[in-house]
Amino acid sequence: MCYIKQLDTKFLAAIGIWMLFVTSISHAATNDPDPNSSPEWKAIKLMMFGERKINPDGNGVVRLFLNTKADDASTVPVMVNGLIDQTSEKYIKTLYLIVEGNPSPIAGVFHFSPRSGRMKVETRLRFEQFSFVRAVAETNDGELYISQRYVHASGGCSSPGGKNKLSESLLGKIRFRIDDVVEFNRPVLVQMQVRHPNESSLAADFDVNRVPQFVRNVAVTYNENMVMTAQVDFSLSDNPLFVFYFVPEEEGELKVRVEDTHDKVFERSVFIGEGVVASGS
Repeated sequence: MCYIKQLDTKFLAAIGIWMLFVTSISHAATNDPDPNSSPEWKAIKLMMFGERKINPDGNGVVRLFLNTKADDASTVPVMVNGLIDQTSEKYIKTLYLIVEGNPSPIAGVFHFSPRSGRMKVETRLRFEQFSFVRAVAETNDGELYISQRYVHASGGCSSPGGKNKLSESLLGKIRFRIDDVVEFNRPVLVQMQVRHPNESSLAADFDVNRVPQFVRNVAVTYNENMVMTAQVDFSLSDNPLFVFYFVPEEEGELKVRVEDTHDKVFERSVFIGEGVVASGS
């Protein structure tokens, strides 16, 4: 059986190289191809999950939402919702977010625990060409479930990136937003954004003297306990956005740590107390 539980940089690179080869020899020309006929998906599925069964249509566990005809391919909002409660008996432990037509198709691998309360991921994607987006959820018992959509958008990975340049003083600035009044032992929705160009060398105006720089790792904790961790890539748009749930059992510190491909580390924390709306702008 050939599959992985976590992806490392070398594995992501290997998939990217393989997908460039597959895409160069075969790309579906129809508007909405059969999701099971995609050669890109066949390669990714084999490399990531081997011969493991993937339950179709979310099967009451996960659902993917996004606009299938995006106006701006460089920033397409996406939302993935878990349809089961995050309990110690059964929970979604890993979400694989895949944009199979991109040069780097693994947009993100997100890890959760029962402390999440509900599994939710909202972010923004880039699309280099028309592509299926696959959200594959893995539960703690090892079962896999998929929800997928075909998106009509292209040119987002190679669009000019000059507008995304940031000064050193702004790079890595992290902002929190919690609109709801906090109640202990109930899921709280958090919006977190990182100021970052999240730029690859594919940008049309990319300077060969500039080294690509994008966010690679994200870790969120509450009182030092893991809430959500993620390995992400430049398939996420600039100024990466992350929306997720966590369950505070008592007052404490919500903390995020972000690391990019230049080994720069950015951190931010915010105090959470019952009956208050927290912010960390």
